[in-house]
Amino acid sequence: MPSWTKEQELAITSEGKNIIVSAGAGSGKTAVLTARVIRKLKDGIDINKLLVLTFTNEAAGEMKTRIRDEIRKISSLKEQLNYIDNSYITTFDSFALSIVSKYHYLLNLSKKIDIIDSSIMNIKREEFLDKIFNALYDEKREDFLRLIGDFCVKDDKDIKKQILKINSALDLKYDKKEYMDSYISNYYSNYYIDNIIEEYKKLILDKKSEITDIYNYILEYEDSKICEKYIEALSNFVNSNNYDDIKNNLNIVLPRIVKNSKEEKMRISELLEELRELTIYEDLEEIRTIYLSTKDYAIVIIDIIKELDSMLEKYKKYNNSYEFVDIAKMAIRIVSDNEEIRNEIKYFYNEIMIDEYQDTNDLQESFINLIENNNVYMVGDIKQSIYRFRNANPFIFKSKYDLYSDNLSGIKIDLLKNFRSRKEVLNDINKIFTKIMDDFLGGADYYKSHQMVFGNRLYDENVMENNNNFMEIYNYNYKDFKEFSNAEKEAFIIANDIQNKIDNNYMILDKHTGIFRKSKYSDFCIIMDRGSDFELYKKIFEYKNIPLSVYQDEKLTTEYDMYIIKNLVKLIIKVKENKFDQEFRYYYTSIARSYLFEISDEDILKTFKNNSFIDSNIYKLSSEIARSLDNMSCHSFLNEVLDKFNFYEKCISYRNIEGSMVRVLYLQKIASNLENLGYTPYSFADYLSKMIDSDQDIKYKINTSDNDAVKIMNIHKSKGLEFPVCYYSGLYKKFNIRDVSERFMFDSKYGIVTPYYKEGIGTLFTKFLIKENYIKEEISEKIRLLYVAMTRAREKMILVAPLDDNIYNNEKIVSNSLRLKYRSFLDIINTIKDNFDSSIFNINFEDIKLNKDYKLYKTRDLSFLNSDNRKIVKKNIHVDDSLIIEEKFSKVNYDLKTLEELNNMKLGTYIHYLFEVTDFNNPGDNVYVNKLLKHDLFKNIKDANIYKEYEFIYEEDDSIYHGVIDLMIVYNDYIDIVDYKLSNIADDSYKMQLEGYRKYISSKFNKNVNIYLYSILKDTIRVV
Repeated sequence: MPSWTKEQELAITSEGKNIIVSAGAGSGKTAVLTARVIRKLKDGIDINKLLVLTFTNEAAGEMKTRIRDEIRKISSLKEQLNYIDNSYITTFDSFALSIVSKYHYLLNLSKKIDIIDSSIMNIKREEFLDKIFNALYDEKREDFLRLIGDFCVKDDKDIKKQILKINSALDLKYDKKEYMDSYISNYYSNYYIDNIIEEYKKLILDKKSEITDIYNYILEYEDSKICEKYIEALSNFVNSNNYDDIKNNLNIVLPRIVKNSKEEKMRISELLEELRELTIYEDLEEIRTIYLSTKDYAIVIIDIIKELDSMLEKYKKYNNSYEFVDIAKMAIRIVSDNEEIRNEIKYFYNEIMIDEYQDTNDLQESFINLIENNNVYMVGDIKQSIYRFRNANPFIFKSKYDLYSDNLSGIKIDLLKNFRSRKEVLNDINKIFTKIMDDFLGGADYYKSHQMVFGNRLYDENVMENNNNFMEIYNYNYKDFKEFSNAEKEAFIIANDIQNKIDNNYMILDKHTGIFRKSKYSDFCIIMDRGSDFELYKKIFEYKNIPLSVYQDEKLTTEYDMYIIKNLVKLIIKVKENKFDQEFRYYYTSIARSYLFEISDEDILKTFKNNSFIDSNIYKLSSEIARSLDNMSCHSFLNEVLDKFNFYEKCISYRNIEGSMVRVLYLQKIASNLENLGYTPYSFADYLSKMIDSDQDIKYKINTSDNDAVKIMNIHKSKGLEFPVCYYSGLYKKFNIRDVSERFMFDSKYGIVTPYYKEGIGTLFTKFLIKENYIKEEISEKIRLLYVAMTRAREKMILVAPLDDNIYNNEKIVSNSLRLKYRSFLDIINTIKDNFDSSIFNINFEDIKLNKDYKLYKTRDLSFLNSDNRKIVKKNIHVDDSLIIEEKFSKVNYDLKTLEELNNMKLGTYIHYLFEVTDFNNPGDNVYVNKLLKHDLFKNIKDANIYKEYEFIYEEDDSIYHGVIDLMIVYNDYIDIVDYKLSNIADDSYKMQLEGYRKYISSKFNKNVNIYLYSILKDTIRVV
């Protein structure tokens, strides 16, 4: 029997009102929720009288398992085991669907309602929107053509994308139709416009007021001469009290000479620049005129969305298939319009329990409000609300938490005791978040109500004197070793530290045995905000011989095997239709090159040259399927393709079979879904093309085995998990706030926001109002993300970052406005780093031994090179170059090759390979490498660092430059770059390629760079 704290006991036993339980990280939330269910069952309430709502099927399954396990321990409750599988421990979506299925007749729907996959509907929306646009073009509707003419340049793709985003946001409104019907009268009324102009004026005056406060502070503390200069520069401005005066007094030159007010001057400069951006309009009357000029744009967009909804509604109704957002609205409509049903649900359940309440959205809250009977039990933690991108609204939790604080409107219970982490870890977390999280940013007054209390006494009884359990910050200078990126530096720092801890027997307290043991790789976790550097970490950790498991959801449409299946399906359609055109050749070549057949380019070329593809296995298998195509369903067609082409067996040789199986299962589900919508194998093939070409954001999860490996994951993936030692890296990366830069957008308060057109495209003033709030919400969520990340650690937190001095450290002027300048986790850490001076350790890169060799393959078995039967297999993955614009530093040759040339290319590739894998300081009997090294150019090579196949990518002037340097030799004061060619080194077209190399390397290493071309067959070197 667990020993509950007083607060946990209250959370388990309290009754009589709605209850909100604020459960901090590691506070035993799930255990308390389970115990409350068991207590209810002991009180004689049947399990089916409890409605327990979660957000995922996985969470619902885990909750059922926990409750089932607890029931088994209590003989008097064994009968409840018979009902638990059919109990209402479920997701919001599933419960809404059960209501709609039960009362389907009220909506004139069939009882059997299918759920349509979101990727199918996304493609359908695009198809319908194309039809609507084409009709409007044909109709020559004047306001539509003006919208297109004013804001489209090359095509209308971007504006279609923006309309779909606006429509997606509007879909979350239960009263979407009514909202759109009244949109123009509401959002273009004089009353509304007056109000938002007042808000805009207030925003400007608030920024002016902040400048005034800083100005007064300077006058109080600076010497008289400096004060006189500030008065001269700013007196007219600080006395401005309206839009016109502020606009006219912004031509300010601040004093150059300052003593103690450097940060204050910087902040005034920033605020003045913001005010110049805000006062771009001539006067308030122009603001009104400009706003009204967007009315026609809004009318067109509303009409397009209405027509789109009409087409989608007919399509869904005809196919009796709906999305979950439709089901949620239907459930609300049923309980809202039918008092008898509403009361039946309201009085049936003893209690409605909601887990992770901070992730509730507006539709779900509306639904709960209709069926609640002062019997809602809400468990969550606003500090862990990190799913705003999934439409979670943390302010639903906050409003209830604040409302129930008096325990009159409802009961508020705080679970603050943390049973996960050591006292030192919790103290550091509290120290950080009392500084950076409050009601203004983060949505929770951390200092007043949310500080965690140490609760796991096992740690008190087990202390390892040599272990420092306080947070450490590994600080490095980002200017050192500029040839290495910050990501590379941090990966090496962390890899080194983990290996040192393993080698020096760093001790971990085993939470299962309560006994100290030596640390294992699996005790360490690297947590980052995003996964863009995971592949880099994997390479570096592999180079350092440290096992690393990557925890990351994959994207279906970017996987190679999905391209293969799509091309197979399209190829069979071509065979069926007897169309042996250019597309057929493309699909055939793709399949022939793939791991399904691994046919060489020479043989593929011969096939097309001799027109003998009809004799190939690819064609024969395709023909077999094509003959029966008209009698197949989508599902049977897909299965036949997978079976005939031996897909399952072949994909084992390509990569992780588990990933392929997950993707194929998803495709099979899609095929069945499309089948129900009346799709044929032909339209199924079109769907696959559109799904991949439009890059649908379809994520899937691969279960990673829990072996002895360091784990790396993003913060969202880490939620709910815990690890003994956590490293935090990538903190310097800028937050993504691009959404607010979109030309067209929707805001719940300000509605549809468009640009205006007046001798060019201009920004509507409401965009500035949205930006202020958007950035505040974005930074608030980032602070909550940091909280989730840090509360994963049980025994140790280690931050890796290039710390910097900035204006945030001057606490006397740190205002809410200034905190809104946070643009990275590093900005936040810089705010509080002075509180952790003793925990900051400066990294010496000489000890870390940074090395670019991680880019090379590990030691390879070269014995096959002596075999006469050696086989070189080349696998190419097709990338649609119409989707990627990339500048490459390489000579491009489009000529068809003769057989002799192809053989020479193979030889060149083979010798390149020998150069790549051979140790230049110990080349052994490698003839080609020894010939190269005899040249005077390499006489001092033992004094240099050698890089082979050095790959680089960088952006400049909106272009992406990519290159791979064959050989780079880095000496103390200069660098030699050698590019290998099989024979010809006289071609001047190589010059651009090599000048690109020189430009990039000299900028990164700040050294003189020499460029050479080496002819392998002629054994000659040319200076470029």
